[in-house]
Amino acid sequence: MKKVLIVACVVLLAVSAWAAEPVKIGVVLPFSGPVGADGQRTFSGIQLAADQINASGGIKVKNEMRQIELVREDSTCNPRMSVTAVEKLMTRDKVSSVIGDFCSTSTLADAEVAKRNEVPQITPISIAPPITQQGNIWIFRNCDNSDMMARAFVKDAVNSLGIKRWAFLARNDDYGRGGVESLGSLVKKEGGEVVAVEYHPQGATDYYTLLTKIRAKKPDGVALIANTAEHSVATNQMAEIGMTKEARLMDPTSAYFNPDFMKLTGDNSNGLVGPTRYVHIIDTPENKKFVDEYYKVNNQYPDKFAMSGYETLKIIGQAIEMAGSSAPADVREALTKIRYKSVQGREIYFDENNQIVLDEYLIQVKDGNYEILSKVSGESIIK
Repeated sequence: MKKVLIVACVVLLAVSAWAAEPVKIGVVLPFSGPVGADGQRTFSGIQLAADQINASGGIKVKNEMRQIELVREDSTCNPRMSVTAVEKLMTRDKVSSVIGDFCSTSTLADAEVAKRNEVPQITPISIAPPITQQGNIWIFRNCDNSDMMARAFVKDAVNSLGIKRWAFLARNDDYGRGGVESLGSLVKKEGGEVVAVEYHPQGATDYYTLLTKIRAKKPDGVALIANTAEHSVATNQMAEIGMTKEARLMDPTSAYFNPDFMKLTGDNSNGLVGPTRYVHIIDTPENKKFVDEYYKVNNQYPDKFAMSGYETLKIIGQAIEMAGSSAPADVREALTKIRYKSVQGREIYFDENNQIVLDEYLIQVKDGNYEILSKVSGESIIK
């Protein structure tokens, strides 16, 4: 009788261990390198969401509760490293889905890997429009793209803020050039003029020569398109030579509304204006709860990177529960049907191109704080 009981216990333990097998979700982000701090903030949101889901019992897959296991890889925002990392996660680690990457060049490179392996990949950050315009059903974007931000921002900037003469200082890559192209065309449509465009290599630290060229064109505003580390330096150099008093600072791709940029630039960022999908002062019950929970863990307010990471993991969890399966093909199908209640206070969803539809806010920096000037509905800026 004892042998029977022992065998039964072993069987039950084996079944229990099998039932408790975690759902693996891959994460590819820059945890080091020029945008490592931004990648870390994105992951802080992902980790918070995973901890919350696991603390509540996990994800319900059919009739069993399964914990989330995050498998992370550092891409450093290098396309080659990102592709290698995504390939590993999909083929060796057998993840149900991948969150990443951060930089558009890396996510564009990853797209074929996701397609070949038939595993869904969701970028929470990359904004280059082509990512979701190539008919690849395995790539999703849970953030606005540069075209959406441009449509939300340019009209008000030209007509309400009086920024008629535009200059661009942008990083020389897909992200920078794509942003200049989409914004520049809209500026002209609204009756504005692009008077200067200057590109710099990734990681640049000396912008004086480029700024001097831009200043000579007497722009009303200077649109900055790069990352926090790069353009915090550019902003401080602009202030040093007096440009910030002559032209309005613009953040048209919402890269700088974060604690690091504010800390690095101080008063020099006063007046910075741009569109964003998220700022921690959004007045909704969902956001107040998120901000409180994030602050308790991280001792700082969340930015758009943390929010996007958080909601991307939550969306994947909802998709797995909806599908009743963690199989990649089932998760992908469920993602196309998701209606997720965002911290924005509205339901967000992926359109037919797997581009998320969400609202846009026009905000500015005023005396070291953020101020919301207006809101534009996602449906009016998606095309």
